[in-house]
Amino acid sequence: MLIRVHVLLLMALLLAIAPVAVFSGDDIGLRKPLDLPAGGAGSDDEEEDAPEAINFYGSEFEGDCFVFIVPAYGFCGETDIFDMIRQEVSQTLNQLSAAVDFAIVAYNSTTYIWRPDCCHASPAHKASAQAWMGTLAPIENHCLLDAALTGLGLAQQAPGAHKQVIICGAREPYCNGSGGGNYADICMESITAANFENLPIHTIYFTSSFYTGEEAFYINLSAMNGGTFRQVDY
Repeated sequence: MLIRVHVLLLMALLLAIAPVAVFSGDDIGLRKPLDLPAGGAGSDDEEEDAPEAINFYGSEFEGDCFVFIVPAYGFCGETDIFDMIRQEVSQTLNQLSAAVDFAIVAYNSTTYIWRPDCCHASPAHKASAQAWMGTLAPIENHCLLDAALTGLGLAQQAPGAHKQVIICGAREPYCNGSGGGNYADICMESITAANFENLPIHTIYFTSSFYTGEEAFYINLSAMNGGTFRQVDY
């Protein structure tokens, strides 16, 4: 009788312990996924494409969209400056892959727009832009304002995350008799005010022994818009 009581007590004890053991095991099993790092979602995120680098007049620029604003400028039939710029732009376009966008705006007394948007640098688009630049006739005038606002607008409408605006100039801006001074100040203020995306605006100023001391506009324009300045002698 005493043995039966002991057996019954032992069985009762085992029954009491068994559920706890099973519960603890299941609990550990349930907790294991919670104890693992929660990361992993980031591995599915696509990395942002790294911007491409170009070399333009000895300066390196990195971006996924490049807008060139260049003077179709010539004094008394002179074409040296524009010929040089056209060649440099053409060589720079050849550096771009089709993953990069670009646009070109030229100016003298008129603003010339290659396309009304930035487009990818496919071989066909690059060839079209190079041929288009060859059709422009340089004349003496430097109406930068409309061209700069147009180019800046093209850049700000483009989808890129690393957009670069490059303004080239051969003289302090002047337009149809409105030279330097007031017109240059209006250009400075208007371009900076229109740059609502705070894009870097880089400037390249072409100078010679005939024209000196007109670089201040381009130095100040780039400084006010987070860009770089470079002077090129021709």
